[in-house]
Amino acid sequence: MKKALILAGLLLVSSLAVFGQGYDAQPADALVFPIGVAGTPYENAELGTQGGTLYEASIEDPRGWNNHTAHETSTTQYTNLMHRGLLNLDHISGAVVVDFAKGYDISEDGLVLTFYLREGIMWSDGTPITADDVLFTYNDVILNEDVDCNARDGQILPDGTFPILEKVDDYTVTFTLSTIYRPILNSLTFNLMPKHKLAQFVHKLNPDVPAGTFNETWTLDTPLSELVGNGPYVVTGYEVNVSVTMERNPYYYGYDNAGTQLPYYDKFVSLIVSNQDVSMLKFRNGEIDVYALRPEDIPILLPEGPAKGYTVDITDKATYGTTWIMINQDVGLPDGTNEEKRELYRNVEFREALAHLLDKDTMVQNVLNGLGTAQWSPISVPSPFYGGRDFYGGPITEADAVWFEYDPALAASKLDALGVVDADGDGWRDLPSGDPLTIEINANDNTVRIAYCLIIQDDFREAGLNTNFQVVDFNTLVGQLFSSTGDIIQLGLTGGDEPNSGKNVYRSCGALHAYRFSACEDPDEVDLRIDELLNLGANTFNLDDAFAYYKEYQQLLAHQLGYVYLCQQTFNYARYDKVGNAHLASPTSTPGGNNGLLTELCFDKS
Repeated sequence: MKKALILAGLLLVSSLAVFGQGYDAQPADALVFPIGVAGTPYENAELGTQGGTLYEASIEDPRGWNNHTAHETSTTQYTNLMHRGLLNLDHISGAVVVDFAKGYDISEDGLVLTFYLREGIMWSDGTPITADDVLFTYNDVILNEDVDCNARDGQILPDGTFPILEKVDDYTVTFTLSTIYRPILNSLTFNLMPKHKLAQFVHKLNPDVPAGTFNETWTLDTPLSELVGNGPYVVTGYEVNVSVTMERNPYYYGYDNAGTQLPYYDKFVSLIVSNQDVSMLKFRNGEIDVYALRPEDIPILLPEGPAKGYTVDITDKATYGTTWIMINQDVGLPDGTNEEKRELYRNVEFREALAHLLDKDTMVQNVLNGLGTAQWSPISVPSPFYGGRDFYGGPITEADAVWFEYDPALAASKLDALGVVDADGDGWRDLPSGDPLTIEINANDNTVRIAYCLIIQDDFREAGLNTNFQVVDFNTLVGQLFSSTGDIIQLGLTGGDEPNSGKNVYRSCGALHAYRFSACEDPDEVDLRIDELLNLGANTFNLDDAFAYYKEYQQLLAHQLGYVYLCQQTFNYARYDKVGNAHLASPTSTPGGNNGLLTELCFDKS
């Protein structure tokens, strides 16, 4: 692979982006945001002006620029700003809204969706975006088995088929379903990719390139001038371990209702830092404008905010997403080692013992300063489908929650019953055969995750389990996740309202079913029932019926203990007052723009 220039120990990649000149006037089919309009989600937003640079921080480098082959947020936080889809999730309400599609119709039987595309819209290089780009993205990338695409799982219908996408004309497409699929709109929020730039790397369209070539396309070695998007920003600069720079896409089709083209900021820069402590220091020094703070930062930031011109938002709002440990049930399988350890990890009684050693109350109080809550479900608490409710959208009662209370004595008795005892008198429990049992826990350099793992390590050791915690690079950790290497990984997943959005994680053949990838070839009864419940919940428009299916699904997953859930902090955010519309930050979206449409609405008030 061609190496880029090495300067002072840093990989430096920069670009004079190849942009067109932009629109002569606001396109007739522009996406207009109703800023300040009463009765809309944007009624509390302010009209802004163009100019300036928005700075944030990230603790990991991206792994590439290919949106559909990315599996990590260190990459998608940029590709999601570079690409947009037919539909999107509104950053304030969380509702599915039109984006590149200006409208759509659903047939009476719910089986045909017709999308009408915005006309006169260009890619960032000035090439028109048409129905051909939609077909390319869906048929030749997402549904292409040669492509390692994370979005494919979300397209599977309850009967195992995929929607059929067809072109009606250059600005109209239809998706035809074989069966009712209630979450179809959520599934069709996938980001569009430019056919004129990428078709040459798809084997089915260009047999001269090997199958799988697309997976190695738009890597970090790609000249940034080659990147083309339809979102508000395009990557124009990258310096390893230093920063990622994105610049305004002159052909982005979003406008405010005063006729100003979005995004408001000319540039968006993410400074790459070693850890969250550095992020906070840079925020305090005014080097970054917004900061997703930790509970431990509040006593430091809150008193100095008025003098330094920033605001700290502290809420009791539950955030989307899950935090968990993953006990690798395929440990050693790739290289044929650790057979006895693998058998133990696959025993649910052993996983239950470990679950009873997770002191979530201490994590919430000592790590999150009380600003958080313990988790048991794969579905985020704000979702109306969350299983801690008695009915769809009802109040949270936790009446049917599945908890494994912190109980070291019960954990010890379970380990004893499994024969995981101290066979040689060295103070550590051994495998049933008498061979030593050593457990390694890995997390990335995230202070909250490190604190969780240190608590877990101490409690595991107190129970006689020889446990070591090691911090590893985030991208290395993701590599472990996908290669089924390592013992226990501590990470998290983003979340949303629709349970089927997690199908790529919890379906037995899901691309992120990392706790036991082998379940795809060898599912057990629980795996099969989980697959069935996901389909049943999606195959009805009756929300009460769907809720009942999804509640059972959550309970089964909680008992299965694949991902073993920990705690989630409440929404807290710090923002400099000069950043217009940053006050709209919420669990659904932040000024960093990683979850929705807010980034293009932030502006420089100074």
